[in-house]
Amino acid sequence: MKRASQICFLGCFLAVLAAVPLLIALRGSKNEASYYENRMLAAVPVATRESLLDGSLFSGWDTWLTDHIPGRDRLLSLNTWVDYQLLDRPMVNDVVTGADVLLPFQTYGTWDLGYLDGLAGEMAEGLSQVDETVSAWGGQFYYLGLPIQNTYFADHYPAYLENRAWHVEAIHASFSAALEARGLNFLDMAAVYEAQGKPGEYYSASDHHFTYLGAFAAYQAMMDRINADQDWDLPVLGPDELIFRTLENPFLGSRNRKLYGRWTGEEHLQIGEQTHPVPFVRLDNGSEVEPTLYTLPDQTTTNVTYDIFMGGDKAETILQTNRPELPNLLIFGDSFSNPLETLFYTGFNETRSLDLRHYSAMGILEYLEEYQPDVVICIRDETSYLSKDGNGTIQ
Repeated sequence: MKRASQICFLGCFLAVLAAVPLLIALRGSKNEASYYENRMLAAVPVATRESLLDGSLFSGWDTWLTDHIPGRDRLLSLNTWVDYQLLDRPMVNDVVTGADVLLPFQTYGTWDLGYLDGLAGEMAEGLSQVDETVSAWGGQFYYLGLPIQNTYFADHYPAYLENRAWHVEAIHASFSAALEARGLNFLDMAAVYEAQGKPGEYYSASDHHFTYLGAFAAYQAMMDRINADQDWDLPVLGPDELIFRTLENPFLGSRNRKLYGRWTGEEHLQIGEQTHPVPFVRLDNGSEVEPTLYTLPDQTTTNVTYDIFMGGDKAETILQTNRPELPNLLIFGDSFSNPLETLFYTGFNETRSLDLRHYSAMGILEYLEEYQPDVVICIRDETSYLSKDGNGTIQ
């Protein structure tokens, strides 16, 4: 009798073990990415001799089960509600909620920053290759450096939390010195914003990007710099040539997404509509698409994200205005470049935009050699200055 009970218990245990992955396979999430966490979900682990021996197969299954359990988003959203609304915690899901803006949690601790100069020198050497390549046909290269939201609002962190300003300031100093030593054109928007009084409306309260007003200020500063350096008179949009429209749609910023949209504050995105629109032909990844600058939902009640600008990150976008008397522009950079594309194209014959995190047909140097643009702008935020990944890959 005892043996029969043990066999029955073992059978039930094995049935439960088999039922969990079967249930997940049938009823679990079929998505490959998590919308709220903004990351890829774990793929089904592949069994190999190595993964079996080192244990990674079992940890892989554990991660997959956790990522695809039925109702996962609902469960995480409920947990967020308990932490955020019921328990009123100052930090939820690594987002600081005690300030008037949503900021990322920063780890504690300080360390020697002597290594930064070496990294900055390596990055500057790569950018020098871009500058030398573009200079070969008389073009000009610029680096447009931008603050990121949590450093722009570093003084909004509660006194009991780390804001890591000491680290970012050191990165900024090493990088700008390395570019200056090599004679590279660097437009530091942190200094420009500071000179303008560091307006709060330049950066989002719930997202890591700048707002359209912040992008517009960066666009004007960059165009003024190009015109002054080249003694050109490229058309530059003024505030009287744009209608700044605030969208009714609820904005789900990247910080608020980590809170499953449960932030108690409210924010809406702005866009800029030209009073005299400059017509253009648009190509995404080599195919002609509808000539739009913004991707907006049909309903004003639908949530929008930063992807409304140019439809989000694209490997390659080309905007052609058919004005051969104007120079050609090439931009490469991360998502900060998306709202800037809606502005820069108005002053050029053709504007190409690359995101090297997604573009793989050729390296940036080969691309430049093939198309030989008159102006090239690298656009990155200060936390990416020393990163050789994605748009820091110069080859």
